[in-house]
Amino acid sequence: MSDKFKSEVITLPGSFGSRQVKLSRLFPEREDGTHVLLLHGVHSSANLSPRNKFRHLACILAERGYVPWLCETSRRQANREDYSDDLAGWIMAAFNGKSFRNELDDCAAALRHVAAQIPGRLWLWGFSLGGIIALALACGGEYDIEKLILSGTGLVSMPEAERTMMKLPILSTLRETIDPAMLNSIRAEEATAFRGSNDEIFSEASCRSLLAAINLPPEKKKFFAIEGADHSLKMRRGRHDSKIMDEMLSLLTGR
Repeated sequence: MSDKFKSEVITLPGSFGSRQVKLSRLFPEREDGTHVLLLHGVHSSANLSPRNKFRHLACILAERGYVPWLCETSRRQANREDYSDDLAGWIMAAFNGKSFRNELDDCAAALRHVAAQIPGRLWLWGFSLGGIIALALACGGEYDIEKLILSGTGLVSMPEAERTMMKLPILSTLRETIDPAMLNSIRAEEATAFRGSNDEIFSEASCRSLLAAINLPPEKKKFFAIEGADHSLKMRRGRHDSKIMDEMLSLLTGR
């Protein structure tokens, strides 16, 4: 579907491994002036390849006139397909030694580039850890952010996820870098949070608590549960469902 839109991929200086941040962009036929920077979760990717979940989101954004930008952070050159079902092996090969600060710096470089290109509105849309990064980037008022969107992002993960994930690269240095007090310094016009009802990483209470702690008036904050969706918001009741992205966008825009 992305073939119907003109696209480009920009390489920015990165902080780790290949030292490259890849920034993909689609050009709508008629732009409405809104640019959307999409930030992926930890140990993930965001590009326009056919199997990447952000490709569909980028396309439906472009169909509505929004300009999507997909930020893929730096990592060591490791082919995910070489590791088959060995997710932990691939994570270590691609990200071992990478800190949360590195990940944040990569996304900050992408935001600086996007902000320098646009005269109009800016949305930050982060998935899981990308939501935490979106919050960090929205602190201090350096950028004029219209919408801050969190998908599958909470304050504290469930006990089993906490035990197994927080020692992994990037996550192991998260809490020494991020201060929850940053939520008092968020500068955005409004915030929206989505959570899949089958999220196995963050509870509904954790996601709601994060949204509540953002220093915006209650009427400027919205929470939506996506029935049957998992943490990644890619699967619904165990099956791939690209319509989850359509559902979130419709709830976000009211159309």
